[in-house]
Amino acid sequence: MQLLRGAVTVAAAAAGVGLGATLAGGGGGPPEPASPAVPRTGLASGPATLPLPPGWTALGHHASLPGFEEATAVRGNHGPVALDIRAPEHGSLLPAAVAGDGPPRADLRLIEGHAVWRYDLAGPDPGTSVAALVLPTTRGVVTVACAARDAEMDAAAADCEQAMGSLRLNGAAALDVRPSTAAAIALRDTMPALNRRRRVERSRLAAARTPAARSAAALRLAESHAAAAARLRPLAAGAGRRVVTVLATLARDHRALAAASRRRDARAAQAAGAAIRRDEQRLERALAVL
Repeated sequence: MQLLRGAVTVAAAAAGVGLGATLAGGGGGPPEPASPAVPRTGLASGPATLPLPPGWTALGHHASLPGFEEATAVRGNHGPVALDIRAPEHGSLLPAAVAGDGPPRADLRLIEGHAVWRYDLAGPDPGTSVAALVLPTTRGVVTVACAARDAEMDAAAADCEQAMGSLRLNGAAALDVRPSTAAAIALRDTMPALNRRRRVERSRLAAARTPAARSAAALRLAESHAAAAARLRPLAAGAGRRVVTVLATLARDHRALAAASRRRDARAAQAAGAAIRRDEQRLERALAVL
């Protein structure tokens, strides 16, 4: 599975994105001929650097747009702007607080060769709207959200797209936007962690010599699969739902193995083992399509 090769940690700014308000430095001496201004940086976090469009100003604190409070606050030409990079929280790639029970339909935009989802959201005040652009990368989701009065929304959205188009990635790659993309990003951490846990507990299960020890190892494996399913469930959409379903099934399979071991029921233990092997193959197939 191309997206899940290797374990790359998501560079999320859980406590707010790093701010870098760098201006072109001036020096002494006679004035130099005017030259194009060096873009100021509004977002500089992990792999993402996003220069500010003309007229935008980094404010040095967190954003006030509802649902984007952990993002960087910027003043745009038409209203407040939020810049962010974080681990995915919802299948829509929006922050969970913004997505709620179901975000509006996303419009696909192609910006500087990158596929981006645009969401048109209600604004913080009557007569205002928010254009939110989300770009998934191998190290998190970059978001640019621009608020403005409805009469200025087209111009604000154009500024928003200009900002997203200036994004520079270092050590990360943009991904296609698909319903399964959020789950696929999270799987880059979730699956390696689960595999490490499985290796440890399977060794303990193979070495166990008592029903209690075999049952305990099987239960720990069940808990590891259940935790992975719970981590991915809020993100699961499209092909990602299949992965969550199979992980939850593997948790049940291991619980059945634990119960059979506890009862010393060899036939039930063999049936549970066969189910685990079958569902491991189903998991491989589900991962392969992401």
